[in-house]
Formats: sequence, structure tokens, C-alpha cells
Amino acid sequence: MCHKKKSKALAVVLGALLLCTVMSVGASANGSEFKDVSPDHWGYETISWAKESGIVDGYPDGTFKPEQSVGQTEFLAMLIRAYKPKGFSEQSSDNDWRTPYIQYGFKMGWGASYITPPASKLSSFPKPEFPEPRMYVAKLITNASGRSYGFDDSIRFLLDSGLSNGKTDNTVSGFQGNELLTRAEAVTFIKNVKSKLEMLYPAPERRETAYDPKTLTLSPFEAFPLFVQQPVIYGDYSHITLTTPSSGYNLIHDPSYTISGTVQKAVGEALIMTVEYWDKGEFISEKNLQIPITKGDFKTTIELSKPGIFRVAIYSKQEKATPNTDITKFYVEYKSK
Repeated sequence: MCHKKKSKALAVVLGALLLCTVMSVGASANGSEFKDVSPDHWGYETISWAKESGIVDGYPDGTFKPEQSVGQTEFLAMLIRAYKPKGFSEQSSDNDWRTPYIQYGFKMGWGASYITPPASKLSSFPKPEFPEPRMYVAKLITNASGRSYGFDDSIRFLLDSGLSNGKTDNTVSGFQGNELLTRAEAVTFIKNVKSKLEMLYPAPERRETAYDPKTLTLSPFEAFPLFVQQPVIYGDYSHITLTTPSSGYNLIHDPSYTISGTVQKAVGEALIMTVEYWDKGEFISEKNLQIPITKGDFKTTIELSKPGIFRVAIYSKQEKATPNTDITKFYVEYKSK
């Protein structure tokens, strides 16, 4: 009997020790793990979330510096790490940690949000990390939402779409665009965006427009269709007029899609066409085709592989060592019936 009591008591003690160990590990995993972010800090839970999600990693001395102004590339890195988009790698071609983030930002066309390039290889001094004013953050998030507006319109878009609630109130002035964003505010901003924006989008090509609240219900591809007619600057090299399509965004319900037009100027006896599929974060090449030019006209039918957004580009072949000239681009969205 005594032996049974001792065994039972030992089991209780071991169970208590095991519970304490689990609670200790859990508390450590859920904590911010930064020396300067205590549980009573207003941003503790969000900073902990950002740490656990691999969005922030703090400084070598174990601090997070929550009230320090966030750097321009620091915020860009937080945004990209939050989404872990396809086609992105943190491996750097130089010793500057910012390089892969900057390169991805420019690849997505977010340069209009004033992303500063990393240090020049001709310089022996690294470029400083500039603090990020809130209005620049608004422009970057707007670009990453597949849209392109000026500063005030970018802020209006964020407020209307729920990507931000402002700082003092839900107005452009209440957004406090000229104020710097702290690191704690930055992760709060990222968490809110992540909860509402499904994926990162490329910024629209070649233009910035006025914000129209009616476009909130449209996809970025529909709200910002491509220029279906080529810019005048390309006229000396090649020129075509499209009969189909006549718009930069085209919604269809049949996988067969016919493209046709007339050729005013071109090099060679065929045009080159590329078809890319939007795969939740980047355009993936699907096919490259040659379209014969017959008596100044061209016509071809493409078979779309699956429902979704396709980006179609038509090029004119150029002389040796000269890149093909982009004549026109447009979106085709295939929705099955």
C-alpha cells in the first residue's frame, strides 16, 4: 500500500514537472523573444506573430527596437517575407542583404513607390537605410495590390479597402502620411494587410491614374488593363493594328481565343507571341508562338489551358543582337461557364 502511494505521488510530481516544462516551452515560443519588447508593450502580440512567422528577426544584440523608424528596405523585406511569393529567393548576389528584396520589388514594378536601390558596386560605402514615411508605405502597398496611384489616392485606396484604418482617423489627413513609421507600427501594418490581401501583385505597367472607388470591386487586372495599342515610340520599328482584341482586358468563357489584326511595319515574315499564366504571385510562361504575316494580315487562335488570367504579348522580330520589340500586351481572363 505504501509502495502504491509513493508511486502515485511520484507520478503526480513527474506530471507537474512535465506540465511546467510544456508551459515554459509554449510561453517561449509564443513570446516576442526580444529583450526590449515586454508582454505589456502595445505591440507585443503582433511582434510575436511577426517573429514566429519569420517576418522579422531583430538585431544581433537580441533587441527589436520597436519605436525606431523602420527602414525603406526593412519594410519591403517584411512585406515579402509575410507572403513568401513564388520566384523569390533570399540569396544575395553580393554582401548586401537588401539586394534580393530590391530586385524582387523592381521585378514586380514597385519602383514607383520609390524603392531605393542598394549600394553601387562602384562605391566602397553602403547606402544608408532611409526611414520610411507613411505615405511611401501607402504607395508600396497600393503597388503590391496591383494598382498605381499618387500619394493621396494611395492613402484613399488603403482606407477604402480596409488595408489601413489611418493613424488618428480614417481620412487622408488622419493617415499622417508625412510621419515616419516605427518598426512596431510596421509589423501591425503588415499583419492587417496580410489578413485582407490574398497575394502580392505586380504594379500596373506604364501609368499612374486617379483613384476611382468603383474599381474596388474589380480585380487589379480588370481595373488596370494593359495598353492594347502600342506606344508611338515603337512606330519606327514595327506597327500593327489589332482587330481582336480591342481592349487591354478581355473576359471570355471559351478556352479558344482568336487574335487578329493588320501589320503596317514588321521585320521578317512572322510575329512572335508569348502567353503567360498568372499563378498566384507571378506570370509563368506557357507558350511561345510564331504568327505568319499573310498579305499584311495576321490571325491565330490560342487554346487556354485552364481558367484564370493570361498575359499575351506580341513582338516583332528584330535584327541580330537587337531585342525583340514589344508591340502590344493584353490580358485574357478565361472563366469557364
